[in-house]
Amino acid sequence: MTRNNHPALDRRTLCKAALGLGLAASGVWAPGRARAQFRAYPFSLGIASGEPAADGFVIWTRLAPEPLVAWGGMTIAPVEATWEVATDAAMKQVVRSGSTTARYEVGHAVHVEVEGLEPAREYFYRFRAGEAESPIGRAKTLPGPGAPLDRLAFAAAGCQQWEGGYYTAWRAIAAEAFDFVFHYGDYIYDYRAFAADRDNRPYPRAMPANFPVCYTLPDYRRRYALYKTDPDLQAAHASCPFLASFDDHEITDNWAADTDPKNTPAEAFLFRRAAAFQAWYEHMPVRRSMLPRGPDVTAYRHFRLGTLADIAVLDTRQYRSKQPCGDGFKSDCGAADEDSRTMLGAAQERWLAEVMRSATGTWQVLAQQVLFSRLNWRSFPWLPAMEGEPHRMDSWDGATAARARVLAMLRAAPARNPVVLSGDAHVDLALDIKGDWDAKAPAVGVEFLTTSISSGGDGSATMKNADAILADNPHLKFVGNRRGYTRHVVTPKSWRADLRAVERISVPDAPVATQKSLVVEAGRPGLVDA
Repeated sequence: MTRNNHPALDRRTLCKAALGLGLAASGVWAPGRARAQFRAYPFSLGIASGEPAADGFVIWTRLAPEPLVAWGGMTIAPVEATWEVATDAAMKQVVRSGSTTARYEVGHAVHVEVEGLEPAREYFYRFRAGEAESPIGRAKTLPGPGAPLDRLAFAAAGCQQWEGGYYTAWRAIAAEAFDFVFHYGDYIYDYRAFAADRDNRPYPRAMPANFPVCYTLPDYRRRYALYKTDPDLQAAHASCPFLASFDDHEITDNWAADTDPKNTPAEAFLFRRAAAFQAWYEHMPVRRSMLPRGPDVTAYRHFRLGTLADIAVLDTRQYRSKQPCGDGFKSDCGAADEDSRTMLGAAQERWLAEVMRSATGTWQVLAQQVLFSRLNWRSFPWLPAMEGEPHRMDSWDGATAARARVLAMLRAAPARNPVVLSGDAHVDLALDIKGDWDAKAPAVGVEFLTTSISSGGDGSATMKNADAILADNPHLKFVGNRRGYTRHVVTPKSWRADLRAVERISVPDAPVATQKSLVVEAGRPGLVDA
């Protein structure tokens, strides 16, 4: 892999951007001209696609000639941007085109919902603003309803703290040209700038010192802008569509519904949530239906991939019960088992039940944020010694009745091949899902918890205490401690997960290799080695 061949920074594009020099403001209407001019390249944050459908997808960009300053270096003037979609990478066979307006109120971000395309086909796209031309991105439509799909390849990834290390995993994802990426969340971290981690180890790269804890819309915008300047992340976005989700750090650590761990009054916290959601929307390739309404955004949705799979992207933060027993790891928390506790809220539970009842795919996929399966964390090396079986209250172990309700939905699906995708824990976990979690009980599905892109440091080739961890959890089939992503390859007969690991994230361009491959066969729940 190399870091100097990214299309966002090629010489031709930069030369075109330089033609926009000459005005005192960074982004304004040129007097007597129809196009905007910029004194720096306006596509500094790259491009992206997302939300694929059988007839199209969303394409995104944000004009930001000075990405780390307020408003991205733009003025209040609206700016026209044009877009094209073609069937070839050279952009010679254009099949859709149009113009849109980048407005100050939404940070000069644009979301174009492209329609009228052919199903299950690869497309390419680009933007222009003034004399500047964006990189060219690749996207792909889904198969039509009821259409067969022989193979699907996608990545699951998330947790990408800027300071934690280099985004080598994103460059590897870009090289694979997946059908799509599921981003489970923690796209940004809300923390203020630190030079070292909690163990006083210097971070591999520094966030600007003038970055405070994120509270306001400008704070969150600047944080997204910083992350999106990374060329490896830009390459991944340009390579395929994203199914974007969010977890906690898009707002603040371990928030739940209208509360945060500091017990900030709801009427104050919701102002912060509104700012965070607006910034998230401005920087994600999502549809107008996901435009925030103040502190609320409807982020759960359903993707039907022909006859192969139904994917329900869930929201386990906005409607959940507050973590029981003071959060953290607890070995004796009766409140976690209360019937009233929820991770999804009543409306989302009803929606999910209907999605599962009407599922037509061989595989039923829950793409969500935190660990779904029961897990005894007693032997994990970073946890202090505790009696009993400690469980994490921020995960589904903090709402066991809610998990039981979802398991009942999965059992009611026409084809019973559940796969749960999750993240947040900065390790790799591959688990059999059990109905009652007894070691001898049959598996009813499988879960793949994907490690982080960069959060948590380099990790290690093997997890300390791995044998004890596996003994404590007979349904756990693998635990890994590297950073990376999961490659999922799905067919009507089997689901294969390759756990891809970066040797070191503290240096750029470290090797990436598969540390473990596991398979589940359709109709036979349970993981086996590939």
